[in-house]
Formats: sequence, structure tokens, C-alpha cells
Amino acid sequence: MRFAFPCALNSLTHSAMAPLILIAGGYSGVIHTLSFDPRLSPPTLNITSSVSAGLAPTWLVHSPSSSRVWSLDEWGTGQSVYTSHQISPTGVLTPTSNAPSSYDPTLAASEHWPCHGTLLTSTTPHRLLVATYKGATLSSLPLLPSGDFDLSEESGGRQTIHFADTGELGPVKERQEQDHPHGVHIDPTGQFVLVPDLGTDCLKVLRINRMGDLVRGEDVRLEAGDGPRHVLWSITGSGTTVIYILNELHNSISIYDVSYPSASSPSLFPTFTKSQCRISILPPAPHAHQSDFSTWHCAEIALSHDGRTLVASNRAEGHDPAGADPSSLVHAEDLLALFDVENTGKIIPESKRMVGSGGRAPRHLCSSRVEEREWVAVALHDSDEVVIFELLKGVLKEVVRKKGVGKPACVLFV
Repeated sequence: MRFAFPCALNSLTHSAMAPLILIAGGYSGVIHTLSFDPRLSPPTLNITSSVSAGLAPTWLVHSPSSSRVWSLDEWGTGQSVYTSHQISPTGVLTPTSNAPSSYDPTLAASEHWPCHGTLLTSTTPHRLLVATYKGATLSSLPLLPSGDFDLSEESGGRQTIHFADTGELGPVKERQEQDHPHGVHIDPTGQFVLVPDLGTDCLKVLRINRMGDLVRGEDVRLEAGDGPRHVLWSITGSGTTVIYILNELHNSISIYDVSYPSASSPSLFPTFTKSQCRISILPPAPHAHQSDFSTWHCAEIALSHDGRTLVASNRAEGHDPAGADPSSLVHAEDLLALFDVENTGKIIPESKRMVGSGGRAPRHLCSSRVEEREWVAVALHDSDEVVIFELLKGVLKEVVRKKGVGKPACVLFV
């Protein structure tokens, strides 16, 4: 059995073929709920409900066990806002508002541009971990059993780690002008966290102590100009643990083997050993209207449920999150790169094949497996749509797409 432990990829297994529920958040200030029914011919994908969630709810975190969704408002007025929502069996989101002020389910945060988050369940209480791109922070927010935020003294309160000016900046001046934490990724044991820092070409390594606090370790230095965006943890078919690093600025993937410390080890942190470096996810040539790949920047990475196919998304144009007009997009579609993966977790570079997304700016991917069929949903920001593919034996085939989905930056099966 092969297991992937992504934050960027929400991977679920559903027990029966039925309409599947997705949620999509983006730059329109709305989270949409969609229903995907693969039983129909042709399959359908429709918006069934919507809820306002600030200015730009561009990252969503889902907890199936507590029927909760947390949204991160990247562009909250003055301050960014994290909101806790209850989710019904049909996917209707309700921002919870029945807690007293000290347990307010909508938490104002002083950081800027929260870009990624995940749920930490190995601690008591559970915590929402959030990385901020411009604020250069990692925050740990304790939660009540209901899923609302708990800022009481008994919970230990909120912990914020500041990364500003803690590393050497990379060589890409226009993007690496400061520390830019771009993800927060918990390891399979629930004991360690990796934060890829796009600004300093490194992975911030943290462990979770007995009190549930985050403790920094030594950074993992990557190649200059990599600009790491996201990390994917995986336990391979051979039983080892590896990480896949998506390098946004270099448009590549690097793989590191992970060795955990033994009981007698003087270090409390894992060791990361480079296995493969800078495997390009680019096509042989840019689009016909482009002279080079200078505007290309990758966005997301995902593994199939069996761990034998890796998918990464390319964005071929500099994009404007607020002002992108789908009707003005006249150039070629953006591409997804697929690779075969060995049992050891290594990528087979020569297996790379490119698949058209049918739209522009595939910013996020998620998957769901139902009765041996695997579906991959892609959020296409600039062309304002969600598209669903079927993944079968390493081949992606488009099934259905829906336009007018709020300039989606994140899409999850729930």
C-alpha cells in the first residue's frame, strides 16, 4: 500500500458511487459548493450553494471527522481573516457565530496574505496551522472540539513564529525580495512540519513538542533560485518516506529521502537526503507567442492513490488575481505534467507527458477515489472554472467542467 500525505492535495476515498461534493474558494470573495455526478451521461458538475467569506478565500482546509471547513481570506481588509464553517452533508457551509467573543469563530490575524494552511490532529487540542506569504509567519491556532477557534488561556493560546530575515534571499530579485513561506506540510507521523520558503530557497523544519508547540530546527537548503512552493510527503511502496518539493521559480520537482531520528540519536529532527534534483515539468518549448519560459511558474503537485503517477501544474503567463478577464484569454491552454513513479518513490523523468488543462492558471488540484475510479479536480483561476478529469493507468481524461466558479484558487472534495 502506498500513502501520500499532502497539504496541497486533498485526497479522499468515497465508499459508493454517488454525487460527489466539492468546495471551491478564490478571488471573488465567495466559496461555492459543487455537485459532481459521474453516474449520468454525460456527467454533470453544478453549483448548489454559495457563501461569502471575505475578499479572497483562496485556501480551504477540510476536516471530515468534525464536519468543518476553515477558510483563509488572503486579502482581508486591513487584516486577514480565518473563518470556521460548519459543513452539512450536502456541502452547505455555515460560518459559525454562536460562540462568545473569546471563542469567536472568525479570528482576525495581523499577518498579511495567508496562502496555505492545514489541520494538525496529533495534538490536544487540534490546531490550525497557517503560513503567510507577505507576513512571513507560521501560526498555530488551537481549536475547540467543535472546530471553532479557542483563544483561551487554558488552550495555550496562539503561537506565531516569525521567519522574516532568517535566511539568505534567493537570486530572483523580483520574487525573492524577502522570506516568503508558501506552505505548511505535516509529516506522516504528525511530529514534524515543513514550511517551503520561496524567498530563501529553503525548507523550514519544525518539530511538535509534547505541549503542542512548534520548535524550529535547521533549515534544509535547496538550489539557488528554486523558489519552493509546496511539499508532498509520501510513504513509498517500499516503505520509505520521501518528500516531493515543487519549485515554483525553477518549474521543477526535487525529491529528498527522509530518515527519522532513532531513540539514541542526539538530534530530534529528521535527516533529509537529496535523491533527485530539479526534474523539469516544462514542455519542450513554450507557447508559440512566447520567446522563452520566463513567465512560467508552476503551482501544484499531487500523487495518485496508488503512488505511481505524479501530476504537476504549469501556469504559462504572469497572472492578475484581481483583474483576470476570462473573455480576454486568447492564448494556448496551460498544461499539466504527468510522470510515472517507481516503487521507491523516484520519478522517471523520461516518462513525462503533457496534458492540456483546457483553461488557464491551474492553481490547485485535488482527488477522490470512488469504487476504483479516481477523479482529479483542477481549479483554473484565470479562466474561472473547475474541471474534473478521470485518472486511469496514468492517463488523464477530461470528464466535465464548470465555468463561473469565483476565480477559484483552491478546490476540495469533501
